[in-house]
Amino acid sequence: MGIRIVVDVMGADKPPSELIKGAQAAAKRLPLNLILVGKRGEIHPHLDPALPVEVVHAPDVVGMDEPPLRAARKRDSSLVKGIRLLAEGNAEAFLSPGNTGAIVAAAVFILGRLPGVSRPGLCAAIPTLTGKELYLIDAGATVDCKPHNLLQFAQMGESYAREALGVEHPKVGLLNVGEEEIKGDKLAREAYKLLSGRGNFVGNVEPHRLIDERPVDVVVCGGFAGNLTIKALEGGAEVVWESLKRAIGDSTSGKLAALLLRRRLRALSQRLRYERYNGAPLLGVRGLVFVAHGRSSAAAIEAAVERTFWSAQAGLLGRVEEALTRQE
Repeated sequence: MGIRIVVDVMGADKPPSELIKGAQAAAKRLPLNLILVGKRGEIHPHLDPALPVEVVHAPDVVGMDEPPLRAARKRDSSLVKGIRLLAEGNAEAFLSPGNTGAIVAAAVFILGRLPGVSRPGLCAAIPTLTGKELYLIDAGATVDCKPHNLLQFAQMGESYAREALGVEHPKVGLLNVGEEEIKGDKLAREAYKLLSGRGNFVGNVEPHRLIDERPVDVVVCGGFAGNLTIKALEGGAEVVWESLKRAIGDSTSGKLAALLLRRRLRALSQRLRYERYNGAPLLGVRGLVFVAHGRSSAAAIEAAVERTFWSAQAGLLGRVEEALTRQE
């Protein structure tokens, strides 16, 4: 039996048909059993008859604008039903591009936290010009953080980096407005003191260094700063790429240059395209939960399913729990 992955196909910016297309594309390439949760009538018309996809009907949907705690109590929603399938042992992982706050709340209520974890953290992948991604935790699961939360984020992020990057001792940095120890708000200064006792902590890192220099393997921050950073980096990359395409298309010389550089431009586009890095694990809960972009395209969902699959196959949940136990 392949790894069973539940995908919530409701409540995102794109229609279910787009999400189903991406999930099935991943299922064709990987040895996994796909479970789609949502309104049956909106799922069945888009199923590939050649794939053994299981459909779990959920008549309710969690909207992007719903308060997390209220949304987490909608028992008939695709989001809650999907996480319950995971909790009951009917799947190895759950993925949703829905309301992030609701996913976090439902995961904590239904699955519970790992021993010793006070707050979960989203560990998002960031593409870099080096060709090797880095990880930022927390990308938005815990907006109001305490210094000890950031210490645990570092521990969990290290464990994920070891599995995803194969780095035995991942370098960890603290996101800040400057590299000096005295920089930042009270949270950053107090977190620096806790992290400084760790051998792989390299100090503060500034956001503008992440993509081109890749100074660390794991960047630690509070969820508010992390979510803003992720969105700013993604938006900036998209604006630069679109501006480049327009500049190329505005003149004959530009088109000629694009023709000569097409291989390099294609490689750069693939390296920085956010869809390839979609899917962030919610570390710290008793289950393998992944959160995808709310605006995920079919290609982005395909990438997120693949990332979820490899994490499940690597036994990520057990390894994170083991890492936290060693740190106690």
